[in-house]
Amino acid sequence: MADVTQNGFALRIRALLPTGWFPAAPGTGETEQAPVLNALLQGFGSVFAWVWGLLASTTDQTRLATMTGAFLDMFAADFFGTTLTRATGESDDAFRTRIEEALFPSLGTRPDVMNVMADEVGAEGRVIEPRNATDCKGIGTLVSPAIGGGYGYGVAALRYGSRGAPFQLFAQLPTGDTNPPATQTLTRIAAVMPAGTIAWVQDVEKTD
Repeated sequence: MADVTQNGFALRIRALLPTGWFPAAPGTGETEQAPVLNALLQGFGSVFAWVWGLLASTTDQTRLATMTGAFLDMFAADFFGTTLTRATGESDDAFRTRIEEALFPSLGTRPDVMNVMADEVGAEGRVIEPRNATDCKGIGTLVSPAIGGGYGYGVAALRYGSRGAPFQLFAQLPTGDTNPPATQTLTRIAAVMPAGTIAWVQDVEKTD
C-alpha cells in the first residue's frame, strides 16, 4: 500500500526531481544531505497528506454506516427535519442506531409493542389481546383448571377473552407502581400500533 503520510508524499515528490540536481534521499540511519530541500518537500507533503485524509473522510461521510459528527446530524435533518435530532451528549453510534430504526421501522405488530414497553420500562411487560386465546385461554375452574388451559376462577393470571372487542389490547407496564403511564410511553406505543387500533395501558407493580 502506498505511503500516504507527510513523509511518504515528500519522498514521492523528491523521486520525480531530475537525477543529479539534489542529493538522493537518505537511507535508514543516514544523514540528510539536503535539509532545505527536505523541509520544502515536507511542507508539500503535509498539504497532500491533509488532502488525502480529507478525501478518505469524505468517502466515509457518503454512507450512514460510516458517517460521523455533523454529517450524521445533516443526514437526520435531510430525512426527518426537526423530528429526529441528536440528544445532548449522544454519541455517533447511538444516534446512528436511532436513525436506522427511524429509516426502517418495524410497525403494526405485537412484538413492536412489546419492544417499546421493554425499552421504556427496562423490563418485559405483558400484552393481552381479548381475541387471542393464548392470552386469555378458556374459562376453567379450580377443580378442573385444564378446561381453561390451566387458567381458572381464583387464579390471578385469568383473563377473560372476548370476540366482541377486536383491534384492541391491554398493556401492563411493570413500573413498580400504579401511577398513570408516562406520556412518552403512550406516544411511542401509539406510534407502532396499526391504524384504527386501541391500546389500554396501565402501570402495575408487577405483571401477573
